[in-house]
Amino acid sequence: MGIEIKKILVAKDLDEQSSNVVRYALELASKFHAQVHVLHVVPTVEHAVLNMVALSMGADKLARLNAANEAELAEQTRRQLKQIIQEEAELIQEEILHPPKIEVHHGDPAPMILEISDKLDVDMIVLGSHSKGKLHYAFLGSVAEKILHKTNRTMVIVPPQVT
Repeated sequence: MGIEIKKILVAKDLDEQSSNVVRYALELASKFHAQVHVLHVVPTVEHAVLNMVALSMGADKLARLNAANEAELAEQTRRQLKQIIQEEAELIQEEILHPPKIEVHHGDPAPMILEISDKLDVDMIVLGSHSKGKLHYAFLGSVAEKILHKTNRTMVIVPPQVT
C-alpha cells in the first residue's frame, strides 16, 4: 500500500517568512502530482468592535462599507497569493502539473481551514508554524493546534527556518 496524495490544502497568512510553506506544499505536490489549494483566511472583526462602529456610523453604512472592503481585500489577497505562488514555483526543480488554486475566505481561521479541507476533501493540510521564541518549542500556534485536534487529515507543520 503506497501513500497517495491527490489534494493538498496549504493555509497561508501573508507574512513574508511563511512563503516557504507554499514552496514546501508545491514540492510535495510535484512529487505526488497533486493539486494544491492555497487558502488565506481573512479574520473577521470582533463583534464588540463592529457594534461600537455601527453605533457611531450607522449599521447600514457599516454593512455597505464592510461588503465593499471584503471584496476589495479578497481581490488584493488573491493577487498577493498569486505572486507568492509564482515566486515559490520558480524556486523548485520539479515540474508542477496542476496550477495551484487560490481560496480566500473571511472568518475564524481554524474553523474555516477545517471547513475548506472538508469541502475540498484534501488528503493533507500544510501549515506554517510561527516562531515564538522559547515558547516555540513547547507549543504550536493556536490555529495549528486547534486544527490538529479536530482533523482526521494528515497535517504537515513547516517551521519558519525550513527553506
